[in-house]
Amino acid sequence: MIRKKKRWLLTFYSASGAIAVEKFCKERKLPGRLLPVPREISASCGLAWAVLEEEKDKLSEVIKTFAGEIEGTHYIEL
Repeated sequence: MIRKKKRWLLTFYSASGAIAVEKFCKERKLPGRLLPVPREISASCGLAWAVLEEEKDKLSEVIKTFAGEIEGTHYIEL
């Protein structure tokens, strides 16, 4: 059985913003991955950057750099 874990999600206004965040994070070896936005959350582009609960502090650089691209932050169990 797959165990659900609490995660922080960043949702975006556009797919290009989500892809830019993915590239930014991979270049800097920051944790996380792109995934489809869960049904409980609505998002303009349908993609979210997800990090585990304990990695939330590493999102601050991403949020600061991409503030204009981020639609919202969500805390959810996936």
